[in-house]
Amino acid sequence: MVDKFLVTKKINELKNNLKILHDLKRMPFVKISESLKEQWAVFYGLQISIQIVIDIGNHILASIGENQIEDYADIIDKLGKLEIIPADFAKKIKGMPGLRNILVHEYGIIDIKKIYDILQNNLGDFEDFIFYIKKYIEKE
Repeated sequence: MVDKFLVTKKINELKNNLKILHDLKRMPFVKISESLKEQWAVFYGLQISIQIVIDIGNHILASIGENQIEDYADIIDKLGKLEIIPADFAKKIKGMPGLRNILVHEYGIIDIKKIYDILQNNLGDFEDFIFYIKKYIEKE
């Protein structure tokens, strides 16, 4: 059974993160690209927001007996296949775990321009995820 309290707590954490990320989104690229402090804020904000998406997905899957998860990307894929989130949306966000891994493990040099583009254009994916998860847990 899905722990609605836990999921709601995680959703609220994600909403708080999004407020900060939206504030950072208003900064010009030059300011972020020249400030290590601002880069860290963006990187960490995205990293923990993606981790919350993964944690929520993993909890829901475990609660319905879907324990055979190979990696974080598999969580997103299964959420779509099981129609917990729309399949087309799952395809859209399937790269989130890979981005999280890049930010956590610093695989290669992080492309600040790509991260800035994500900040500018993809925060709505987190908001859509919240919408779909709330819809799912309301049916539970």
